[in-house]
Amino acid sequence: MNKDLITAELARRELARRHYGEYLAYAYGDSWVKTRMSGYLAARIQSFIEADTGHAYDILIIECPPQHGKSMTVSESLPSWYLGKHPERNIILASYDSDFAERFCRKNKDKIKSCGKNLFGIAIGAIDRAGEFELSNGRGRMISRGIMSGITGNPANLIIIDDPVKNQQEADSPAYRNRVWSEWQASLKSRLAAKGKVIVIMTPWTDDDLAARILRSEKNVQLLRLPVEAEEDDPLGREVGDPLCPELGKDAQWLADFKASYISDPQGGQRAWTALYQCSPRQEEGNLVQRNWWKFYDPEEEIAFGTEIISVDASFKGEDNSDYVSIQVWAKKNQDYYLRYCLNKRLNFPDTIEAIKTIYRLFPRARTVLIEEAANGPAIIQTLQREMFIIPVSPLGGKISRVNAISPAIESGHVFLPDPAKAPWVSDYIDQWTAFPNSKNDDMVDATSQALNRMIYCSGDVWEEGRKQQPVFEVNRLFDPYRMGGF
Repeated sequence: MNKDLITAELARRELARRHYGEYLAYAYGDSWVKTRMSGYLAARIQSFIEADTGHAYDILIIECPPQHGKSMTVSESLPSWYLGKHPERNIILASYDSDFAERFCRKNKDKIKSCGKNLFGIAIGAIDRAGEFELSNGRGRMISRGIMSGITGNPANLIIIDDPVKNQQEADSPAYRNRVWSEWQASLKSRLAAKGKVIVIMTPWTDDDLAARILRSEKNVQLLRLPVEAEEDDPLGREVGDPLCPELGKDAQWLADFKASYISDPQGGQRAWTALYQCSPRQEEGNLVQRNWWKFYDPEEEIAFGTEIISVDASFKGEDNSDYVSIQVWAKKNQDYYLRYCLNKRLNFPDTIEAIKTIYRLFPRARTVLIEEAANGPAIIQTLQREMFIIPVSPLGGKISRVNAISPAIESGHVFLPDPAKAPWVSDYIDQWTAFPNSKNDDMVDATSQALNRMIYCSGDVWEEGRKQQPVFEVNRLFDPYRMGGF
């Protein structure tokens, strides 16, 4: 009997050494409740850690709801297993404050003390502090700090960033987001060893947070998003609407009741549910306008249009942190609306004037230019009024009400965008619409609502029989708004 127990124990230890998911069960013992999510997450993390991609470094972003075991699965356990497999390597873990980071450090030390020797032959060495420890071999080390503490030290083979933002208030602060980004660029990223791995775990409150900026600016990034309520193409293979962790008692009934408590709250409940539990500030169904409402057309085809206009949203300051200028060309054919062109760029006053003139020349049938009579609009209007048909616009109601006024046209399938495969900027355009009104920038949304609210009363009849328009494909050859002149 003892021999059988010993054999079983040795088998468990070998499995724990080989497979991170088995290590979690071994390290936690009877307190471990394996879920479909934890098993999937453990396998994905191990594959990410062990893959030799040849890249300078790789990043895995994990977005999953609170209280579903993500910290137990990752931050409280992965460093101890990783150091067991690689006792000569270094780990840095960062969280929103030192207390939280020290908790992760303590949890990993406890696992090394309880099973590190039996599994990997490792032990805690002479350095054993609240936020730092070293292995007895004098080489392997873990440093765990608050993200704003200015993390320094040896190069790290593995960096884990777990919840760099404490709450929604910090997430909504541009200053705090910039500070977190600065810490990533100047402190954490600079500590990465060659072929290092980075794991970021966070709640995506905004489309300008650390994860979003990494996704936009870094090359070798994977995003693992596990919403509490399954959507289409769920990575776990769940049916749409299924809960994430019924094994923890959070079954379909819990999901229905819990979701209702958020959705019924008019004071930000929908946003909190979307960010915290659906892991997206940009609902896949859309906040006001859903992604699947948009229709597409081939911009290389010649199409006869009726009314065409240019719509301008300009809040320029000429600084890197100023709002973008959006200049759009819209056309109407019968009851359908076509976005023919969209320039979206930070421009100062002279460059904005030059951009409007150039687009006006390249789209000669767009004889009307709409410019909001607010902010910088009057200066543009005064400068260009003698050269083109400028119509000052004094919008009625707020931004949301103006979007609500045109959303039926989009929902009913009457608004067409260029094929994203031939106009890459369309993806950013849709993202901004999907995030509205919680996105950092809404310039493209404003320019569109201004155009469609005007064109809804215009004729879409093609008054000149057989008239064809210069396709945007040909215009693009003549005009690259990101390279031409000073803008």
